[in-house]
Amino acid sequence: MEKQWDDAALTAALQQPDAYPRPAPAVQVIETHISRVFLAGDFAYKVRKPVRFDFVDFSTAQARRDDCETELRLNRRFAPTLYLDVVPVVAGPTPGSVRVGGSGMPIEHAVRMRRFDQQDLLSARLAAARLQPGHIDALARSIAAFHQEQPPAAVADGFGTPARIDAILAECLGGIGRLAQASHLASRVAMRVRCEAARLAGAFGARLRNGHVRECHGDLHLGNIVLLDGVPTPFDCLEFDAALRWTDTISDLAFPIMDLLHHGRRALAYRLLNGYLEQSGDYGALAVLPFYLSMRALVRARVLLEHAWQQHAAGASMALTQVEAGRLLALAWRCLTRRRGPMVLMHGLSGSGKSTVAAQLSEAAAMIRVRSDVERKRLRQGMPPADGWYSDRETERTYNRLLAICRLGCMAGFPMIADAAFLSRNQRERFAAQARRLGAPLFIVSCAAPLEILRSRIETRAREGHDPSDADIAVLERQLRAQQPLTAAERTHVVPASDFIS
Repeated sequence: MEKQWDDAALTAALQQPDAYPRPAPAVQVIETHISRVFLAGDFAYKVRKPVRFDFVDFSTAQARRDDCETELRLNRRFAPTLYLDVVPVVAGPTPGSVRVGGSGMPIEHAVRMRRFDQQDLLSARLAAARLQPGHIDALARSIAAFHQEQPPAAVADGFGTPARIDAILAECLGGIGRLAQASHLASRVAMRVRCEAARLAGAFGARLRNGHVRECHGDLHLGNIVLLDGVPTPFDCLEFDAALRWTDTISDLAFPIMDLLHHGRRALAYRLLNGYLEQSGDYGALAVLPFYLSMRALVRARVLLEHAWQQHAAGASMALTQVEAGRLLALAWRCLTRRRGPMVLMHGLSGSGKSTVAAQLSEAAAMIRVRSDVERKRLRQGMPPADGWYSDRETERTYNRLLAICRLGCMAGFPMIADAAFLSRNQRERFAAQARRLGAPLFIVSCAAPLEILRSRIETRAREGHDPSDADIAVLERQLRAQQPLTAAERTHVVPASDFIS
């Protein structure tokens, strides 16, 4: 059977329009390093290549069929309307022809999917400058919700352990070393990422024990996310290796963030990161995020090189791919060598525009924003305390959390924005002291507006009901009475927001 239907013969047969049960003029083929997708009419049919690599073995028909079934099951978690079924490919009525979905002894199997416009891939939309901030916001919410729904891995499963991470890293670096042109940068990145993996072994173990290793997508780059009916929808998850799919949730998110950074869209990358962190509350992930960003860049480089090597065997040049791989290695190096970021305190009364400015800064200057209005409610799981959201006790708890998050983020090399009122001198001094201990620069961005504007904004905010802040006019009046002006020493740290944006 396999002698008769070698890879080339089957590929040629599947490009014929009459191979499909419905009219399929001009069959198109999309090729990856391990699969081919045949676009035929209203459907797409994904067929595995009979390949065997160090990371996947599709050398038998049974292995390919099993993987089709696994892909269908896993991807229905994200896109149940996209993934339809697994269909057989059988011999056709004439020599060299096949029928998809026909009766008889299968010679191959395919995953049948609803076809979509390739221009609706997020990668295509990014290239065409059609990827909107609203798409990023929706993606952040959906990824966070999906991760939360998945059960955590048990420590005994062996997923997400430091040893497993080391093994995946070694395999990836080995593949790059085999396929890439030798370079000083590749050697430096390999040495640095191995050192980071060793340094973070304790953090990896803690992430696993605390339930952050889950069955994720595993291959969440922008080319594997499509707008379906206007909704960013992941598809084509990594189904062939559970060890690569059962991973830290922040490693899953790191792929689209890395992809956006690689394509020079830093503002969108940080919009996605901030949206996800605000939704999930998983700010502890910042400690390991630079490592996972570098890992995702290395994985992407390795996959591109593997695919290019296949084409090179057929006579194509690898020159452009080598350049692209070099850019990804450079991105990995930048992620691994982050300097300690500054700590920025927002300052101002309720309604003064702090959160609006902080949101702009977080994208324009690539910062992590942590919001008091969001974290205050997270600490109480959204249940109002008996003495109110803005009591002294609740305020103290909220600022303690903001301080802990800012400390962790700064240590990981991220510029941090604490989006809170900071009207108390004691609150400001605690953050300033932490910045001094970390050796991180401290800046204050102060926002102000006339009193009538403050009141108008607060009333509008309450009426619309979309903002996480519950500060009302009574809270504003209390702030006006209790606020402590910035000292002369504190004013030396005040900078206009435009300093970060320019």
